[in-house]
Amino acid sequence: MDGKNMKIYGSQGQQRSAVLALKLAEARYFRERTEEEPVLLLDDVLSELDLNRQNDLLDRLNGRQSVITCCDPTFITGRTDARLFRVEAGQVETC
Repeated sequence: MDGKNMKIYGSQGQQRSAVLALKLAEARYFRERTEEEPVLLLDDVLSELDLNRQNDLLDRLNGRQSVITCCDPTFITGRTDARLFRVEAGQVETC
């Protein structure tokens, strides 16, 4: 981050955004080399991002195969056309 160590000087949101940018770049690289869309598995990525970063990530994931987990359904409900599932006590239900 401008020549500074992100781990020391970056906020949690900035650090998370940097890691996500690398993951998205990695997925793009894989797709370009194999002509197959990778499945992105993202565990609780929205909780440490501000609203703008959340929206940006959801926009970038639109149309891609991805699985996002979150503990708070308000992070995702009504913000995407993706199929949503709730898992509780070992039971899976469609939202």
